[in-house]
Amino acid sequence: MKLVTLLLGLFLASQVNAAGSGRYESQKSSKPLSAAEAMLSEQNYLQASEWLSDYLQSKKGRRSADAWNLLGFSLRKQGHYQQALYAYQQALSIKPSHLGALEYSGELYLSLQELARAEQNLARLEQYCGNCQEQQQLELAISRYLAE
Repeated sequence: MKLVTLLLGLFLASQVNAAGSGRYESQKSSKPLSAAEAMLSEQNYLQASEWLSDYLQSKKGRRSADAWNLLGFSLRKQGHYQQALYAYQQALSIKPSHLGALEYSGELYLSLQELARAEQNLARLEQYCGNCQEQQQLELAISRYLAE
């Protein structure tokens, strides 16, 4: 419940802008998030989402597309699809070309049975990065979805 309240509060309070490209906005932005990434690598999704929720309350965190993307990932892995979608949308509102958020939200769309939206994300990845890892991963996820 605390997480839902936090996300709603951040939705109402956040109007953010940032720049950058790739997985992280810069090498500097990956350092504050290393704790969350360690939790995610150990599949501690609840702990990671709580840590990221706290981080996103800070001025710097609120403007971090990377933090929003990781929050979306941790929430998606917990099955909180609507909250994850909101987090990915925040990441993409900060940085529309965020490769990770495009890939992960595309995978979320497949979980929600929204193939067309996943394909739109794939087209955006093709536009932004050509043949990058994120594009390949989303292509694979779409292929698996279609095979089922």
